Amino acid sequence: MALHFYRCNHHCKKDIRSATDAHSTILALLLFEILCPLQNAKGKFLPMQKNVIISPACFRNTYYSKSLTEVVCRTAAVRKIRNVRRIQMKLSMWMIANRLSPLMDLKTNISADARPVLNSARLVYSTNCVHVYQEQDYVVCSGEGDSIYLYGVTEKEAFEIIQGVFDYFQDWEADLQAFIRKNDFQKIVNSCEILIQNPMDIQDANNKLLAISRHPDPAAVDPEWLYMSRYGYSSLNAIKALDLSQSNTDFTRHGVQPFSPADSSGLRHGGISYCLQYNGIDCGRMTILEMLRPINPGDYQLLDKIAQLLEPVMGNAVLSDHSPSHFNALYSLVFQKSYDVRELQLQLAYQQWTEGDDFQMLLIQPDYLQNSYRSVEILYSILLHNLPSCVIFRKDPYILVLSNQLLEKRQNLLDFLGTLHENNKIRAAFSIGAKGTAEIPWMVRQCLFAMKAAESENTENWLFYFEKYAVDYMLFHARGNEQIHACHPMVRRLWDEKEKNEDELFKTLMIYLDNERSVNKTSAALFTHRNTVMYRIRKLQETYSLNLDDPGTRYYLRLSMQVLASPVRQSTQFFSGPPLNSNM
Repeated sequence: MALHFYRCNHHCKKDIRSATDAHSTILALLLFEILCPLQNAKGKFLPMQKNVIISPACFRNTYYSKSLTEVVCRTAAVRKIRNVRRIQMKLSMWMIANRLSPLMDLKTNISADARPVLNSARLVYSTNCVHVYQEQDYVVCSGEGDSIYLYGVTEKEAFEIIQGVFDYFQDWEADLQAFIRKNDFQKIVNSCEILIQNPMDIQDANNKLLAISRHPDPAAVDPEWLYMSRYGYSSLNAIKALDLSQSNTDFTRHGVQPFSPADSSGLRHGGISYCLQYNGIDCGRMTILEMLRPINPGDYQLLDKIAQLLEPVMGNAVLSDHSPSHFNALYSLVFQKSYDVRELQLQLAYQQWTEGDDFQMLLIQPDYLQNSYRSVEILYSILLHNLPSCVIFRKDPYILVLSNQLLEKRQNLLDFLGTLHENNKIRAAFSIGAKGTAEIPWMVRQCLFAMKAAESENTENWLFYFEKYAVDYMLFHARGNEQIHACHPMVRRLWDEKEKNEDELFKTLMIYLDNERSVNKTSAALFTHRNTVMYRIRKLQETYSLNLDDPGTRYYLRLSMQVLASPVRQSTQFFSGPPLNSNM
């Protein structure tokens, strides 16, 4: 008996080629009833080969004392599930060769662009399958124009070997999915050892080691490998040396990037590194060193497969409020998620930043007339390439650029933004600059407010500064500590100096503004010489580029002083940060 199942117009039909007895007919009907529910179990049809032959031999040695329906259900389900998995996992000839090379001698003739499109092994030619056939004293395994030659085996043995490789990868993929669900990164690396045959590691977005290949002597690999094995992190020297020696390689770009040895960093071997990203957010990295065998396209394809499964899990962990340790600490800082202080300090060190730097944020809305995903993706890549000293995040439909420099003072950046606008029609907003990492979470709101406030003006401008709208924000929109973090940066510095060292500049400027910039009245109120007042005011103007002739600037300065010096504020406990569920 043979049963021929096929799909047509989304309906599963049966063709009983021969049913010699009632028992075979019952099996046929039961199989038909079993396969249809399997097909619709998730509301859609499972992928199926056009011709699936199931013979009565598959029912041998079953427990007929049990329900016949149960036996048929179990057998059919196992067969179909394995068949579905086989279709899902496609291989390239490179991947097959990499699996066989540690086990047997073989010769290959595989092009560099051989893609993973192969479904299974066949003894006759079939599209997207490996055709196995005897030729002289060797067996040819041909797949889409590429070949592997096996010696010392028969055609039947070669067929079983190649089909065994497909079955191996199906089991490997299933195990890989289970390891990823459990965040068992070490088992992910262990499962790849026989396929890659080279040292491999997985790191999180903070360069913390999550898993590393087992090696009896890490020092024999290279000094950097030994450092990672001991301390669980990449060394700063290695990161810096790679950036310098691989100046034409953008390691922050999503996907695989090759790299060469960098002796100054302790890297004796080149290799490939895969930057893991999810929705534009860095969530980790996979690296393979070219030590034991040359890296080939099969290794690239294997990393692609792992990344397809790993990125959503690691990315969603970053986006959740209960993220594990393997996420980008700077991203969590910006969006007020929990993070490890040590991870943040390490991330700042990799950027060559410190916690006390002056930070500023630039928020960009690309192609604001369409807000297409593609426009965000393209502009994100452009910014990554042109602003290597900044940290860039995607938060659709926005892109956030964080720097430890005052971006608005960099003329080359302003020129670059102008060029972008001419070709991409962007809108952009600057936060105020502020000292310390604690100020960073507030900058997102400032940029958004500036952009939203500008919309109500119906202006044709595309570049906005929060400082222009800060007074409205503080008077009508800010709550609690939001007012403090929106104060003029210079005023906040003067206030800090006053609190620490009893500096007179804060008091001098306040009285100067209260007296409508009268030097005589200010000197009388301070009981000091007018030249001293003039010196202090001139010093402030030159140091902070203040334009005290602008009434808007004067009002912003005076309001900031009033907020900071308010006795109500000093005796009231405000919120420590913006709400975690605040919407972008």
